[in-house]
Amino acid sequence: MSLARYFARFFFFTLTLGLAGCATYEPDPLAASWQAATGAITDVGLTLVTADHATGTIRGTKGKTEGIIAVRMRGDGRVGVEITSRDPDRVDPALTERLTQAYNRRMGR
Repeated sequence: MSLARYFARFFFFTLTLGLAGCATYEPDPLAASWQAATGAITDVGLTLVTADHATGTIRGTKGKTEGIIAVRMRGDGRVGVEITSRDPDRVDPALTERLTQAYNRRMGR
């Protein structure tokens, strides 16, 4: 066997082994929404208190004011995001709207 033929077989053998080790990457459909939601909490001046992937809940507080963002997969396979706030002293009545705007900005909307 010639040297050129030997190198050709070696090249194709190593290429085959290399391709056999490749795996397809399935991106997490929640990842972008999760990052945007955690960023939105801090963008509006809240301190991130909870970011629980298992429940999909992100919470931030500032004093008695609390912002909550829930990121979950819906039954139809799309990502659902619910943004709410609690403000017992009505210090920041527009918090839910500001969280929504910050989230949408981070999602490029």
